Amino acid sequence: MARYNRDLQAAVDATSVAKDAHTTTDLLGYLRDQLAERDIETTDEDWLRRTVEAIDADPNYMVEDEPSDFEAPRPDQAPDQ
Repeated sequence: MARYNRDLQAAVDATSVAKDAHTTTDLLGYLRDQLAERDIETTDEDWLRRTVEAIDADPNYMVEDEPSDFEAPRPDQAPDQ
């Protein structure tokens, strides 16, 4: 099971909302954009595709795993202000 990361989940949630609102037909691209807006970089195409498939199947999808190259900020590091 993945460590919970609110930014990762927020990107997935935003993609789910866009799907439900029919504001995009390119969920893969939309998810990539949402991750980039949150300064999350990944080259894990398998994770991106699996996540989009999960969003298609369940509009309330909760992230079950992370991209293989995901690096969450350490809890002792404060975000830039």
